[in-house]
Amino acid sequence: MMRLLALALCVQSLLQVDTIVHRILPMALAKPDFGISLPITSSGKVSLAALGARTVLEAIDDNTPFTVEANYKGLQDLANIVVSVASMTVNLGSELVPLVTSLVSDVSGDVTTVFATVFTKIGDIKTAIGTQLPTAIAGMKALFKTHFDSEGLDYIPNQLTDGFNRIVLGLDDLNAKLQTLKKGIDDAATAAGSVADLTDPLVKKFVKPAYVYNVVFAINQLKAYLPVVKYTIDSTLENINLADDYLLLVSQALQQSAGTTTQSISSVKTVTDAISQDVKTGLNGYASDFSNMQTEIGSFPRLSTAADIARINSALGSYSAAFGTLTTTRYPAMDTHLQNLIDAMTNALAASSTPGQITSDLLDSLILTVIENGKYAQFCFNKYYGLVFGFLTSLGDSAGLCFDKEIPRLQTLQDTLVTAREQLLADFEYIASELAVCDSLTMQAKLDECVLALSGFYTSLSTQFGLKLQFIFDLIENETAASTNRFLICIELVKMNLVEITEANLMNDIRECALDGPTADD
Repeated sequence: MMRLLALALCVQSLLQVDTIVHRILPMALAKPDFGISLPITSSGKVSLAALGARTVLEAIDDNTPFTVEANYKGLQDLANIVVSVASMTVNLGSELVPLVTSLVSDVSGDVTTVFATVFTKIGDIKTAIGTQLPTAIAGMKALFKTHFDSEGLDYIPNQLTDGFNRIVLGLDDLNAKLQTLKKGIDDAATAAGSVADLTDPLVKKFVKPAYVYNVVFAINQLKAYLPVVKYTIDSTLENINLADDYLLLVSQALQQSAGTTTQSISSVKTVTDAISQDVKTGLNGYASDFSNMQTEIGSFPRLSTAADIARINSALGSYSAAFGTLTTTRYPAMDTHLQNLIDAMTNALAASSTPGQITSDLLDSLILTVIENGKYAQFCFNKYYGLVFGFLTSLGDSAGLCFDKEIPRLQTLQDTLVTAREQLLADFEYIASELAVCDSLTMQAKLDECVLALSGFYTSLSTQFGLKLQFIFDLIENETAASTNRFLICIELVKMNLVEITEANLMNDIRECALDGPTADD
């Protein structure tokens, strides 16, 4: 019973194979084609080869379109360029395959026209490759230069150029083999007198089976050139996807630690804002007091008659000029220095002012390494992504010590500025009462003598006042710069505690890995 069942299954299998063979053989056997009404041996194999090539061709854009999720510079643009190359390849190839299969089945008798259609399309495809591919490559190079300051390591452009150069060679070979086949048909028609007078013996004499097999080989060869283009497209998109997934993880981790970082920077800004407010409130008050004092001095009845009153007015003018620089230059410069400190702290922790984006030279190095699709792209990415992740995501939480050091120092600066500012008041607060003594003198000679004696002191005092005022703003500038450097030193040491290598060296190691691959001693 089991033997009968096995025999039945075997017979059924043979019948299925026979059915498949009978479906395929008509395509492979001789039949009227290539523009004539007589059969050419094995012409159907050309159609089979063309259809097989189409299957490989249509797989080139299997992984497109592609949309990135992380809002990171250049990723979507690069994906779009790669997708455009895939679409170009599929579209151009899809235009050629139907023309080849139509050529095989054509019995119109117009051999020149039906072959010319294929030859023209081959030329059009080569022209399209020669124009569209360089445009895509130029776009990639510009993208890497603009977003990553990278030039020369043209891995993707070189891979695409290599792949499409082979496709162009394959198209040239297919064109040549079809030309040979057409010449055989033309020679047979010439011997017969016309295409209509062709006979089987003449076709067999002039149209050698090798001509058809050479066309089949050329198509199969062209098909064999397609996978490397698909590899470049797929591997680039795969690497973009790796980068995209990684960036999402980094972004999530940064969001978790963003609260701590934001709070720390906010604490610093509270102090810097207080410094700015204290300085402006105090000095604006002094400026107002001085203005009122000048008005009072101007009301003295006899003072203006003194011989050297111009020297007094000049000294008072120096005070006024010093106060006049506050709103025009000194306050804006002070606010800039204080903001520079905040910006330096923010940048040191790789925080971005653009929502949803991450900015970091170190991260750029890693992302560039994987998306440029060099031969060590994924190896180097996997080798270093954990270290980079540690730098970017652990730094915010570990940098609290650096903030804890600088905030008290800035508060000391705030207190020091109050003391320094109070020293200014003594330089002008008694000028009105002092000049009132001169104004009270009834004898002109005594008045002149009094004004002359005081004017020299006021001239010197106004100069010292200006220097002390300058000192206040110099102190702010110098201390904010010092605070910036102290903070950055602290951050670098924190980074080295996280990973025993400097950020700059890690960036260099990543790029060296991308260029040279694995080493045994790093």
